[in-house]
Amino acid sequence: MTADSLAARSHAAPKYCEVTAASYLIRHAAIYANDDDYEQYIEPFIKKLNCTYTSSLSSKNRKGWKGPLSFFDKWENPINDPENQLEQITPQGIKDSKKVGKHLLSRYPKLVPTTKRIYADKKARTKDTAAAFVKVFPQEVEVVEIDLNRSSFHAQDPHKACKAFSKKPGNGELETFMSHYTIPIIGRLQRFSPVMLAETDIMGLQQLCGYESAIRGKKSDICDVFTDSEWMAYEYAWDLKYSHMVGHGNPLSPYLGFPWLNTTSELMSKFHAPRHEEGEGEGEGDIPDDDGQRFFLAFTHREVPPFIATALGLFNSSNAFAEEFPTDRINWSRSWKMAELIPFLGHVGIEKLTCTEVSMDQKEEKEYIRVIANSAPRPIPRCQGGSGASCPFDEFTQIVRRGMEVYGDFDRVCGNDEEEHFGEF
Repeated sequence: MTADSLAARSHAAPKYCEVTAASYLIRHAAIYANDDDYEQYIEPFIKKLNCTYTSSLSSKNRKGWKGPLSFFDKWENPINDPENQLEQITPQGIKDSKKVGKHLLSRYPKLVPTTKRIYADKKARTKDTAAAFVKVFPQEVEVVEIDLNRSSFHAQDPHKACKAFSKKPGNGELETFMSHYTIPIIGRLQRFSPVMLAETDIMGLQQLCGYESAIRGKKSDICDVFTDSEWMAYEYAWDLKYSHMVGHGNPLSPYLGFPWLNTTSELMSKFHAPRHEEGEGEGEGDIPDDDGQRFFLAFTHREVPPFIATALGLFNSSNAFAEEFPTDRINWSRSWKMAELIPFLGHVGIEKLTCTEVSMDQKEEKEYIRVIANSAPRPIPRCQGGSGASCPFDEFTQIVRRGMEVYGDFDRVCGNDEEEHFGEF
């Protein structure tokens, strides 16, 4: 799935308001597969699949696949060169990058001409995504590489700048729920398979549905193998995992989310009228000079938008007393749904709104902040007093300032100044 399917949503500014600055963090475009996904789930199934060839690996025909799995007799693996393809953007991903780029640029016709540079880290998948976006700009735009030597790396790629961050949290919970939901699926599909199916094979097949669809640009035959309820279980499994790894189930998450919010708050303050002295020059120290640019894009990885959402409480449960992520059943009422935030090219944005308000026959301009998640406005739970449930500008900067007071000690919590990682994060 890509954010392209979400791009048609309109998020025009509220009535009597205009977007006067915007900054976005965007996940890279579709890749052939993630290393961990491939090695843990997809490759084991592919090895079993290859054992069912009728003669040699040069043959495209297999035997023994029946019913809903019969297409595997002639199915071609879209990841045919893992050594060179894994983690790399697909040709369809480049096309999708341009489509989403055109959509985002169409949202801000007055801001786009001000853009002089966009940002990406050194990974090929982010740089290639940025390069595709650059091509849709009407003017020349520089792609600036962000690395660990620049303080803004903490904002754009906080998990890579934090020694204490690990992708392990949530693995145990994922495995427990995977055992719960895949057993009935194996019971349904095993009679159609010439090989013994394992729990990881079911997960691998569901991942292959997404990856093959992204690679080929059309829905994979694998997708129709599973029922709607089985897809809901798959979605829940990864929501559970990500809630522990990058969401409010991980104490590190707000520490990794606030640097970008702080940098963005200070950036927006540069364009705020009246100009506010507090908040200027206090943050990451890598705020772009005021050269007229008012539309900013930075390309990152799937872990980062959830950090931002967690820091703002965008997807946190509305009922603190509910058991949000049990491992033996789906919690249908959960707020944390990552399909709404981290598909390929998924993005989170901050808009500064300038609104004209009339009272007692007087016109007054007021400014607000609005959060966009995948082309849809997402109100900040504790700050919705502005037009279209936006957040008054000064209240937003106060939220970020208070957040930095609590979660601003990035290097200490991340253990960056110590040989051992800090705490049990």
